[in-house]
Amino acid sequence: MGVLEALTSQASYDSHGSRGSRGSHPKLKPTIFAGTSAGSVMAVLAAAGLSVEEIREFAVELEWFKHIIPVREVIDFRTISKTGVFPNTRLAEVVNERIGGRSFDELEYDVAVTATDIENCRRVIITSRRVARRICRRELERFLPPPKGNFPGAETLVLSDVDDVGLAVRASCAVPGFFRPVPIHDMQLVDGGLVDQTPVDVVRAMGARFSIGVSLALSFMPQKLVNAKHAFSGTIGMLGIQQLRKSLELADIGFQVSGIDSRSPIKPHQVDLIGVGRKDMYDNIARYFG
Repeated sequence: MGVLEALTSQASYDSHGSRGSRGSHPKLKPTIFAGTSAGSVMAVLAAAGLSVEEIREFAVELEWFKHIIPVREVIDFRTISKTGVFPNTRLAEVVNERIGGRSFDELEYDVAVTATDIENCRRVIITSRRVARRICRRELERFLPPPKGNFPGAETLVLSDVDDVGLAVRASCAVPGFFRPVPIHDMQLVDGGLVDQTPVDVVRAMGARFSIGVSLALSFMPQKLVNAKHAFSGTIGMLGIQQLRKSLELADIGFQVSGIDSRSPIKPHQVDLIGVGRKDMYDNIARYFG
């Protein structure tokens, strides 16, 4: 569900274990979520209290060219703008319907989604008011420092006054060139993966004591270069590897889901990745606490 996919979460422990007890096998209960692009959809659904089975059902039911980009908009070239081919307006409607129209402050768990203010070279984090009050700027700047002297960087803007969760998800998923930028306040926001593919630093800044970072980002790396789309995807993938590695290394448990090299970012309904990711998660947890 998108070119850049990521989902990170805090895991807190119950009475069966603690961070320091590597000999035990704790039960992990995620309580803080952050996501970029398609990962923002998953993060929001999880924060709304949906189960893995319900999220899987949502993924199976969702069809981009039926629910998000109607066929009439695909074939009507009058709708194409200079900044993007398609609107993703319906994505907000679909997400808001599934979470019951709740705002960030009304969701069951804390969540943040990331987007990019491409005109002002800023990462934008959209979250609840309670999270914004406690977010640690120092943690954010460890991963993405602001400009300093002759060295480039990117500022980070935290927004807590966007009550429309679906709108925030739209911005996070607005792949440049494909989807039109999403206007929020005086900004034109696009896919957050340009600056933060797997926002481990964001959950840490939100107060996570233990973090898990999961990435599907390399799914758009082509195995064979056959057209311009593959060339573009491969270029973005190579440019993002260093950023992705830095993100996953920040996590207590961070990993790229296995088997990605044989997959396509465009092919729909790759729900078997849920099972692959679950097995990878269990294996990584077992190694960490082994």
